[in-house]
Amino acid sequence: MNNYINKYQNNYLGLILGLSGYTIFVLLDSLIKKNLINNYPVFEINFFICLFSFIPIILTLFFLQSWNVLLNNKIHIQLLRGVLGLLCGALIINSFKAHAFSEIYPILFSTPLILTIFSYFLLKEKVGPRRWTAVLIGFIGVLIVSRPGTIHFTWALFGLFIAAFILATNIIIIRKLANSQSSIAFAFYGSVAGLFFSGIIASQNFVTVKPDDYFILFFCGIIGGTGGLCISGASKILESSVFAPLQYVQLVAGFIFGYLFFKDLPDTFEILGSLIIIISGLFIIYRESKLGLRPFTNKQSRIRDLFHRGH
Repeated sequence: MNNYINKYQNNYLGLILGLSGYTIFVLLDSLIKKNLINNYPVFEINFFICLFSFIPIILTLFFLQSWNVLLNNKIHIQLLRGVLGLLCGALIINSFKAHAFSEIYPILFSTPLILTIFSYFLLKEKVGPRRWTAVLIGFIGVLIVSRPGTIHFTWALFGLFIAAFILATNIIIIRKLANSQSSIAFAFYGSVAGLFFSGIIASQNFVTVKPDDYFILFFCGIIGGTGGLCISGASKILESSVFAPLQYVQLVAGFIFGYLFFKDLPDTFEILGSLIIIISGLFIIYRESKLGLRPFTNKQSRIRDLFHRGH
């Protein structure tokens, strides 16, 4: 009985952490889009977010973890993942200038579709006809949202496709390292790489930050680091079949925050395409769970479907 109660409480905590983490990322994007993107270069914004995201990461290391988790022989791969995360984040932030969340998020959520393709070719996982069909249908949804060949399609939207491929690549790296690396190490080295390389690029075209905007950048860094830790925590507690679908909360929250912050409403194409992408992604998650694919032997490192960006 006690075991059942503990499992129920843990699942409840995991759901709260996961829902909070993905919602926090939408809030982060909203603050960047509303207050920062039109005033500062993309990599300068990234630099300050990476800088201030160290605060929750270091507090976690100090109070909840051991600094020994940072000692490993895969630092170069961790840093590579951090650089990829930085590029991904820059492409996403750049799209905020011209596009609504109802356009941006559905394209990013083509990542599970791309991941299925990568898993077949890179991880040599077997992909059956039903999942291939779901991938094809999902990409039709992406095309409906992005509408290539029309005035609606821009280079910023094309950059989001690149970002989705980078996200999928990062998840492949996480899957390769997950059994030997701590989730806090992923966050720490991701921020180290992001801080170093965004600092170099930002220094070439640095814009003096207004005093009021320092608070916004500070807050963005804090919630960005906290959101990543929430999602990492949820991934440790929840079974992957429960955790993976939580990512679609970010898509729904994007529609809600887009309206609350910017009065943006999705059009018919964006709603239809998003529904197709969600259904396809959920079907892929369901099939992988049913077939028992992509298991991790170390539950503490089960962060295989971590879709947050670069942290």
